[in-house]
Amino acid sequence: MRRGIIISKIDPVSMGVAQILIESFDFKLNGGVYRRGDIEIHFIDEKHIYAEMIGEKLGIDLAVFPSSHKSEKGIQAFLTHPVGNWKDEALYGGIPRKLSKTSGLMLRNSLQTLMEEADRLHIHGWDVRLEVTHHGPYTETPSVFIEVGGGDDFNLTRRELEVVATATYKAATTDIRKDVEVAVGFGGGHYAPTFTKLVASGEYIIGHMCPKYALPIDEVMVKEAVEKNVEKTTYALIDWKGVSSDHRRELLIMLKRHDLEITKV
Repeated sequence: MRRGIIISKIDPVSMGVAQILIESFDFKLNGGVYRRGDIEIHFIDEKHIYAEMIGEKLGIDLAVFPSSHKSEKGIQAFLTHPVGNWKDEALYGGIPRKLSKTSGLMLRNSLQTLMEEADRLHIHGWDVRLEVTHHGPYTETPSVFIEVGGGDDFNLTRRELEVVATATYKAATTDIRKDVEVAVGFGGGHYAPTFTKLVASGEYIIGHMCPKYALPIDEVMVKEAVEKNVEKTTYALIDWKGVSSDHRRELLIMLKRHDLEITKV
């Protein structure tokens, strides 16, 4: 299995993570690519979100994108999320109404590692959470983003990069198991507080997440959410207070056609 860590040359977080991985995680240059076992570090010229079909181009079996994050509210956070566009537009890469394949196990591992490492390095006052599925690039290779950032005055230090580097490595070493049961999530806000708690506690493993602002979605997108998890999608979680009653009714009808166990959270 070939596992890819994708580094954007124009993203300071991404480049900083690459430097730490090479210095501290024993990656060695081999054939023009830094490798450790079956993990490869690949450098690209463009922003991650526009690296369409990157998994297919590199011939890798999973992809992790360590990346910067900008918060309009200036909130400092460590984040991880799946990739894709729910609506008829692709303003930030990807393809309209297409989700990239993801892995709930990769998301769980990256979230839990972000939490553990932020605590270990005594980084206090930071949010650590999932984000819902959003932006590009499009790829059928299971992928996740792992991000750190804040507002315009955000000052990056090596400690924050170390947190992201360790989470990136942990996600890249995930044992992808198609027999594991995962959930899809619907409703709530962009930073997925309900789904974050469920994954952090170990109650559920969650793949794609559709926020309230992207609803309503149609049958095609429900199918995308269910089928674009590499693991077996068994559950549908609905953030009951985070979905309008009309949208709940439509979702329930569509989700029942996929024989999922539907749970209000």
